[in-house]
Amino acid sequence: MLALRIGQPQVVGEMLAGIMLGPSLLGLMSPETFQSLFPADSVGALNVLAQVGIVLFLFLIGLELDPKLVQGKRRSALIISTASIVAPMALGIGLTFYLFNRHYDPATDGFLSVSLFMGAAMSVTAFPVLARILTERNLHKTQIGAMAITCAAANDMIAWCLLAFVVAITTADGTLLDAGRTVLLSLVYITVMVMLVRPFLQRLQGLHDSQGRLSQGVFALILSLVLVSAIATDLIGIHALFGAFMLGAIMPKGSRFVHTLNEKLEDVTVVFLLPIFFASAGLETKIGLLNSGALWVDAMLIIAIACAGKFGGSALAARACGMPWREASAIGILMNTRGLMELVILKVGLDLGVVTPPVFAMLVIMAIVTTALTTPALAWAYPKRLMQPASPRPAEPAGASETPSPHKGYSVLIPVASPRSGGPLVQLASLITGRTSGRIIALHLRRPVERDAYRTGLDDSITPAQDESLEPLLARASAQQIPVDPRTFTSVDVPGDIAQVAYDERSNLVLIGFHNPVFGQALLGGTVARVMHDTDTDVAVFIDRGFRQPRRLLVPFLGTSHDRLALELADRIGRAGETSITVLHVVAPKSANATTPTGARHAVERVFNDPTQPRPVEVRTIESETPVSAVLEAAGEFDLVIIGVSETWGLGSRLFGMRAERIARDCVSSLLIVRKHSHQTAEASKR
Repeated sequence: MLALRIGQPQVVGEMLAGIMLGPSLLGLMSPETFQSLFPADSVGALNVLAQVGIVLFLFLIGLELDPKLVQGKRRSALIISTASIVAPMALGIGLTFYLFNRHYDPATDGFLSVSLFMGAAMSVTAFPVLARILTERNLHKTQIGAMAITCAAANDMIAWCLLAFVVAITTADGTLLDAGRTVLLSLVYITVMVMLVRPFLQRLQGLHDSQGRLSQGVFALILSLVLVSAIATDLIGIHALFGAFMLGAIMPKGSRFVHTLNEKLEDVTVVFLLPIFFASAGLETKIGLLNSGALWVDAMLIIAIACAGKFGGSALAARACGMPWREASAIGILMNTRGLMELVILKVGLDLGVVTPPVFAMLVIMAIVTTALTTPALAWAYPKRLMQPASPRPAEPAGASETPSPHKGYSVLIPVASPRSGGPLVQLASLITGRTSGRIIALHLRRPVERDAYRTGLDDSITPAQDESLEPLLARASAQQIPVDPRTFTSVDVPGDIAQVAYDERSNLVLIGFHNPVFGQALLGGTVARVMHDTDTDVAVFIDRGFRQPRRLLVPFLGTSHDRLALELADRIGRAGETSITVLHVVAPKSANATTPTGARHAVERVFNDPTQPRPVEVRTIESETPVSAVLEAAGEFDLVIIGVSETWGLGSRLFGMRAERIARDCVSSLLIVRKHSHQTAEASKR
């Protein structure tokens, strides 16, 4: 949570938490607590759970790593991904010449294994973390994001094959016969997986599609295949992780089968098993071993070499492919992200004995530093003002005006948070827009689901027609023949993206539903408050109390711009059917005669001035010292109350609030709370 709060990827906080639980901090500050939490006889069981967790996680990585990402891409993607492997690999091997005699015993440690492993450790890019960063910065739909994702996907595939080769060399005991046996068995394994297991998995997908669900038997079979594949590669000598990754990689891609399987596995893996892996890695990370200036110099040298190889190789290759320096630098920064994948590879090296504890600590520090550097460095090299969509927007229709007229081409944007609110919202929107000339855009912004964000960073695989949150809205629209333009995509800033979509689509009104807040009692707080204040258009919040075709509308009136917007929306709804409209002008006692002619009646005459579409409009003036009570008493006679935000009504949008708005709470009829957009406020906020 703290890492996310300061703009860092979640994995940075996870890695630091694991180190803090280990001897580097907890064991140093409170040895008794450390020993009670991690007694010696529990470490073995902890490592087993950590191994299971990382095996399942690598299966998930393979599951979501679609080979189509690296197919049909430009030649530059292949060049950049190759350079991002070769350059750090070469520098890592070169660095081993310096580190080997300082941290290894030449009599027992093999230089070839150590150098190859060091090169592989320098070459990895954390594909999930990179995609998460792109998603958090809304870069995943830009040209730069698409290129980075493509390069990282190719990099990950090559890196895991490279690691399998390094492990095979390390475990071959230095004999040519053992190395040949490992290579031969690896080829047999890959052939079996592609020729036999992959078609079987496709049949399982067909079974899932026919049943419409993932049965427990199929789920158990998939888990068994993951473990068998992991055991097979472990016996071959290329590590269990490669087997889990390989099975995930050959699974059918882009299907509901894979999506459902991921959902079932992801939560238990990420919430329960991965933290155990971080704790296990933290127990073996001993920062205290770096107890001299020379060792810290070595650590800084490792970080510098890692950044030079990854950033330099990727950026120079991107520049050679014709990218501007700024975009090439952004590619290099993104490819320098290592995160959890680096920690996985380091743990493999530590278990194999090709990494000593001091070097392991240095490399863990390098993984954290390079990952933490990515976000601020990217913000500096590629600020938000330079972001461009990966594909151009459709051209505006001929004759489209900058600001649509209030009664022609009226556009309503409906952000849908809860499926049950969709139907009433689209019905109300159709009344406001008019069925022939208006436009309705239904928008569902899916928040990234913790680790699931790396999947949405790759591909918004859920289309609007498949989005369950839009299903009731689209069903109601279809039944009533209401034309709707559905949209759905991933967002980490829901209010900001609602405002952006409203601006891009030139919407006249943002119509959102009400949902009980989790904290506090304020209706117009939190996300609703941000939408109301930050959106460059009018906003209406709808509270559904059994909404049907409205026959009687009530518009409480105080004379503000928000009240005039309420009158305009009542006028629009009234045009859609036989609807009577009552304007309730609440005034202080003994002031009714002075205010009514220049107040509500004048506003009504200005709004309802179309003689071709007369609507019955009544102006009712009430003297009351408690305007809220007067509105609540009158509301029972009406189907819909349209009211402007005002502190007089007890309605004032605020980010936080503990006071329940009485009108919203006690009004028996459906309620539409509206806020007129202030262009002066918007311009001031932009400045």
